[in-house]
Amino acid sequence: MKIVLVGDTVLAREPAGGCGDSALPLLRRGDLTIANLEAPLVDADRPTEKEMTIRLPTSTAGPLRAMGVDVVSVATNHALDHGAEGLLSTLRTLDDAGIRHAGGGRTLAEADAGVVVDTPRGARVAVLSFCATLPPGANATAIRPGIAPLRIAQSFAVDGTLAQEQPGTPPFVHSAAQEADVVRVENRVRAARAAADRVVVCLHWGVPFAYLPPNQGPLAQYQQTLGRRLVDAGADVVAGTHPHCLHPVERWHDGLILYSLGNFLFHAGEVRRPDTYFGLPYRASRLFEGTPWFEGAVFEVDLTAERDPRLRIVPIILDALGEPHVADPPTAHRIRALVETSSRELDPSVRVDADGTVHSGRRAAQITRGATAHG
Repeated sequence: MKIVLVGDTVLAREPAGGCGDSALPLLRRGDLTIANLEAPLVDADRPTEKEMTIRLPTSTAGPLRAMGVDVVSVATNHALDHGAEGLLSTLRTLDDAGIRHAGGGRTLAEADAGVVVDTPRGARVAVLSFCATLPPGANATAIRPGIAPLRIAQSFAVDGTLAQEQPGTPPFVHSAAQEADVVRVENRVRAARAAADRVVVCLHWGVPFAYLPPNQGPLAQYQQTLGRRLVDAGADVVAGTHPHCLHPVERWHDGLILYSLGNFLFHAGEVRRPDTYFGLPYRASRLFEGTPWFEGAVFEVDLTAERDPRLRIVPIILDALGEPHVADPPTAHRIRALVETSSRELDPSVRVDADGTVHSGRRAAQITRGATAHG
């Protein structure tokens, strides 16, 4: 069984598609396609008080389904950009379009529940969605609509000597997932494991590259520990979104942690800053200017009977409209090298083949020895 996973998706209008190198057909190469829906589907324009808000018309749900998307994760920091009604509009619109969804609901229990999908080959896949990048009041409760939270505790460390020698250096951010939330999510993963053959956990987490000092990145401190615990609880794949760029991949025991899928399709003109918001002068505009925003990948995960997931990445590049194309050979080579190099900081054995197949551990060592023998 093959699962296709793509990252942040903001579809505001019918995609141009059409041209021969469009990456949209890649969505139909698997038995199940999962995308991260980065914004609410709501026609009323009532933005909340935050740095950036996004709104997509409800009419785009049909084209999203027509592209081949089967399931979307909705537990994102933008899900309630237009309030609880915006979230509820999103869920209704997705239901009407025949797109399954996970991570949002009228109550916490509903947001946590996720969805179980029967694939054409008869396998049952549970998809869960949780959000660690949580605006105030966005989390669902027993009596309030919202998204499934996975809250993060943070503290800040300053080295006095370094601060004097390098004034202006930002503090180091220590972060750890709140234990009560982790236990709740672990229990939800175990329940999904009992109800399905495979479990995919979509997790909105991490820090976008425009906000993270290079000397603290690319991963926030909490991510690796949290991702590994979710695999140990029964997740076959942990699929991360939010940083809007590609991050490392890691094989942990019998599972895969894809720390950030990057952008897939992003009509950036829908991003707005409310007139009433006066935040700190971060240079957030760099998010839409840097190469990491435009270079991404489609992730194909083959799940075999032995529960040993196999990963292949297909490099893509977003055009000026924010729509995806299969990357040209030099760009594809650069993207594969980026994934390999960053992943080897977590696991030195990681190798990415020229066709995008990712190897690690014993298999990677065998490939390396074979290449050496034939060199």
